[in-house]
Amino acid sequence: MEPEQESPAPQSPGRLRRLTAGVRRGWDWLRDPESVGRPVEVSPRGLRLLVLLVVGNLFVLGLLTAALYRASTGLVAMRSPLAPPPVVVPCPDRPPSPEPSPTPVGGTGALAFTLRRNGNADIYALNPSNEQLVRLTYDPAEDRDPAWSPDGNYIAFASNRAHNWDIYLLDLLSGAVIRLTHDPAFDANPTWSPDGQWIAFESYRRGSLDIYVMSTTGQRLRRVTLSDAPDYAPAWSPDSQALAYTSFRDGTKDIFVHPLASGSEVNITQSPDLDEDSAAWSSDGMRLAYVSGPRGNPSIQVTAFDWDTLSTDRAQTELFGSGYAPAWSPKGENLVYVYRRGGYSHLVVTSVTEWAMFREVYSVDGFIDDLAWTARPLSTRVVARAQIGVPPEEPPLYVELVQPTPTAGPPYRMVTLPGVSDASNDDGPAYLSDRVNESFNALRRRVEEETGWDYLAHLGTTQLPMAHTPYAGHSRMSWHVCGRAFGLDQTPYDESPRRVELAREDVGNVTYWRVFLRATAQDGSMGEPLREPVWDLHARGRGRGGPT
Repeated sequence: MEPEQESPAPQSPGRLRRLTAGVRRGWDWLRDPESVGRPVEVSPRGLRLLVLLVVGNLFVLGLLTAALYRASTGLVAMRSPLAPPPVVVPCPDRPPSPEPSPTPVGGTGALAFTLRRNGNADIYALNPSNEQLVRLTYDPAEDRDPAWSPDGNYIAFASNRAHNWDIYLLDLLSGAVIRLTHDPAFDANPTWSPDGQWIAFESYRRGSLDIYVMSTTGQRLRRVTLSDAPDYAPAWSPDSQALAYTSFRDGTKDIFVHPLASGSEVNITQSPDLDEDSAAWSSDGMRLAYVSGPRGNPSIQVTAFDWDTLSTDRAQTELFGSGYAPAWSPKGENLVYVYRRGGYSHLVVTSVTEWAMFREVYSVDGFIDDLAWTARPLSTRVVARAQIGVPPEEPPLYVELVQPTPTAGPPYRMVTLPGVSDASNDDGPAYLSDRVNESFNALRRRVEEETGWDYLAHLGTTQLPMAHTPYAGHSRMSWHVCGRAFGLDQTPYDESPRRVELAREDVGNVTYWRVFLRATAQDGSMGEPLREPVWDLHARGRGRGGPT
């Protein structure tokens, strides 16, 4: 039999004291090795355990560092508009998290603008965050030039709904429209002072287009500019102390700044070979955006403004591409403008703090102008009230009544225009195709209604025979041959004063001519002041050329 094994004896108190003392000396050595008189002795097995512990800690620390680096890289990619959106795989035991979206460019507040559709202009508003378009005015007359009040509860605008151009207020909550001006002269382009006390606008009073200021009740009227040349399109500075506006006094359009306290006026663009228009202040008053370039090919520019010298820093002027009607976001970090192409208007928002940040926020078939941006989005109450007033679907501006195509013979025939003479036919009757004659008659009635005289009763050219001899440089292919075109009478252009004015407009590489007719009533009830440089077709014969 083997001897019975003895149980291990319990550790004595002295051994526990020695172990405790050793741990205390090791801890003291880790804190301050110089303060310990004797080194710590570690067995080979303890040394191996210590090395494994250090290596394990380093490995875990490396994994944590890699995970943090990947997380930070993913966060930067999510914020970049050039990176693709991340793919979110929902867990089966919980609802999916919302997919993160790129940082929006100008996704707050509300935009107001003029939109011309079906031959009529009205005031519309848009929430960029959800692209909800709301029509705010429905009058058959022209409504345009919207300007937000500082609190976002009102919109000032211009309208000829009383057969005269005046300034109105639209109460967005109630829908009430308040007329502010009652002068027979032309009033338009209102802008609200940031303190909410005043409205500046352009007016053709005293025989000149000038800038005026009035209280928000239409009282306390004050004339600001006194030049004989047109001064128009005012924009109020953020501190309510100055007005920027467009002036024609130096031969071309320039941006002027007028401090209201001193009354001095400073031309801050001074570009004799370019036109500048549509000034807009940033929210801090340190930058001005405006349109620069010829009509038909304008571009958006932003320049730094120095209040001490009342001048701009040309070295800090930036080009933001082709567009019209710039407007700043409420915080001044973004700029919105209109880009037109192919009959469509596109609202483009660009960041002025980050390079190449552009976003198209809305596109529509129509003509958008007069942009204005407020900090408060349209409330559900305002949207609901506006939708109540939506009229039934409006008929198109005009529908040509076309006869069925004959089964035999010519597909169309020439018809006489009643009461219209043709200069190329020795002032005999004028002819057009039966496919377009009714639309011409409607155009003629509209021109007479708006100008007060029947300009289209006498035409320069209508239908031409196949054997006609074209003018030098003109192609033989012409819409006149098939009776689908007409030439204007140029006789009123040579009258004094001229009843017809021409303005050149270059769109791309094509030159067009806008024809302006002088209204018979010059009391403000018809038409509006001309803001374009007119072209003198007889200048070459007098030894000079260009607009006058």
